[in-house]
Amino acid sequence: MKNFVLIMMLSIVFSNNQYPSESQINAMIKESMQLVWEIAMESKETINQVTPHVREELLSNLCASAPNPSFHTHCDLSDSLSAVSGDATASVFVSDNDQASWVENASVDIIGTPGYENTWGAITNMPNINNSVWWYLSGSVASEALGLELGQATVSQSPYNMNNSWPTPNNLLATLANDNTGETGADQDIVTLKASYSDDRLYTSLNLAGSCCNEGGFFGPWNLYVIAIVNPDNIDNPVAYAYAYGNGGFGQLYPGIYKIEGDFLSGEVGDFGVLSTDFDYDLSGNSLHARSLLSTITEDSDWGPWPNSYNGVGLVGVTISAGLSGLSISTEILDTSDVGVLVMTTQNQTSNTAPILSDEAYEDGTLCVTYTDAENNLATMSDVAVDDMVFIMTPDSHLYSEGVSFCAEIGSGYNLATLWFSDGSENVSLDFELGAGCQSGDANGDGLVNVLDIVSTTNLILSEFGEYNPCSDINVDGDINVLDIVALVNLILGNRN
Repeated sequence: MKNFVLIMMLSIVFSNNQYPSESQINAMIKESMQLVWEIAMESKETINQVTPHVREELLSNLCASAPNPSFHTHCDLSDSLSAVSGDATASVFVSDNDQASWVENASVDIIGTPGYENTWGAITNMPNINNSVWWYLSGSVASEALGLELGQATVSQSPYNMNNSWPTPNNLLATLANDNTGETGADQDIVTLKASYSDDRLYTSLNLAGSCCNEGGFFGPWNLYVIAIVNPDNIDNPVAYAYAYGNGGFGQLYPGIYKIEGDFLSGEVGDFGVLSTDFDYDLSGNSLHARSLLSTITEDSDWGPWPNSYNGVGLVGVTISAGLSGLSISTEILDTSDVGVLVMTTQNQTSNTAPILSDEAYEDGTLCVTYTDAENNLATMSDVAVDDMVFIMTPDSHLYSEGVSFCAEIGSGYNLATLWFSDGSENVSLDFELGAGCQSGDANGDGLVNVLDIVSTTNLILSEFGEYNPCSDINVDGDINVLDIVALVNLILGNRN
């Protein structure tokens, strides 16, 4: 009697659940890959239309001060991004404990002062900093600011997973994309997409509102969790790669690194398959962690140039449901993240040398000096003092390791200038003789102040060329005129008394 009841129960189960055929399962998987490919291609388009404004300008010419409690960071923008800077955001992340934790500073904005008109800067308070610092920058721009409707695009550096820590701890991951919650069931609802890198591996993390990962029912529908990967520089090749986790289709859907090839003209996937199962995944808590050797993807014949201009990869998170609806195949995108680009670089400094001042020059009232810093540390102080006045010197570029010319218009009439510079840790100074021994009133340079100097000064005033001689500028007002003749006469008469 018990066996009869068991048979009856099994009959009911199988009668209420349709067993998909092998061809139907294959069709489900293909349609799922079609959806992944479409999203990956949209992401590549987004990257190439939106993120160049971030990648090339927001994340260019990065530099920082030497490690100090008021840690300065700079990056340069082009005019194109400056025009939409109100729609662009950036954050700098700084660590003073070897990447164990990070301080996020979202107060990054255009400095706007002379020499820094298109430079974004931030000062991060790091009271416990010593001689070692790690930092990276993340930038984001809304595509709508550029006339597109492709969502938010983020380009971010990340922490450096130098020891290949696994599963990747949160302090070694950068957030590449956020997503609204409540769009689908919690177990498929994407919250964030994060990533990091080491010397040879790519690390990703797809973070969900609920637990990871609901594989689906025995007969379906089955859930697929995907982190799609594209090469932004491989524009003309419609190929996508993906870290994918699923477990269904009666053994035909399983975890792996998938390669999906499509056709731009037809918009259809032509071929797909598992590129490799040599990757690691972890389903801890609410996150799907996935990693592999980067070469598994970048050395594929269809990947394209590597290293690319980004030194990074485009990423987007996707969750998909695939199953039967009656006798028909049903595949559905449950949720997607915005697109992100992982730039595989991180800045760090563990020692410091003092900057060097050289090639000082003074001409026509302008004083210049070359500031060179071996660690490419920016100048947190660039002052020149003459008499009781201080001028801020302006740089002509920001590549400090190659030497940058700082200049200030200080006028004339000074004999000595003192230049003060700092990289944030080391202070340097330089005294510079401006008058080269010039005696006030000695217009002809013969070492005497007499009527011949009156003649020389008068000739300067009457000259059509308007030449300037600081020795004739007796009252030090920057002009040579009759007032200087009067002062010179008084000087001569005073010397005779």
